[in-house]
Amino acid sequence: MLAKASRGEYAAEALENIPDPFCCRFFKPTDAENPSSIKVAPDVRSLITFRSLNLMEQWPNQGAVRRDLCRNVMIYFDAPTKAKLIDRFIRLIKPGGWLYIGHSESLLGSHPGLHLMGRTIYRRDP
Repeated sequence: MLAKASRGEYAAEALENIPDPFCCRFFKPTDAENPSSIKVAPDVRSLITFRSLNLMEQWPNQGAVRRDLCRNVMIYFDAPTKAKLIDRFIRLIKPGGWLYIGHSESLLGSHPGLHLMGRTIYRRDP
């Protein structure tokens, strides 16, 4: 899955709901003769690192992040494990940064340090 994600290749129909200016800027055809497949532009792909991470083990210390996307993972954890994970996310996210979780997930009520900004979007206290 990591190799597939790092290639950044998608079926062209995945861009149907994305405005043309974004499509032209951030995606390129994989083959001029085969427009059914697109690829994330190299300058965008160079900003992203894909690595395996076990959420329950020690994380590499990479410094604070502005955005943390943890979608459709916490549904597999019990409440105490989920609470520990959220605490770790809060320490990792810069003040004013964002946490995005999946639509089938919740934080089991409010959590100190995070404010609900949308159905599954939280912002860390500034």
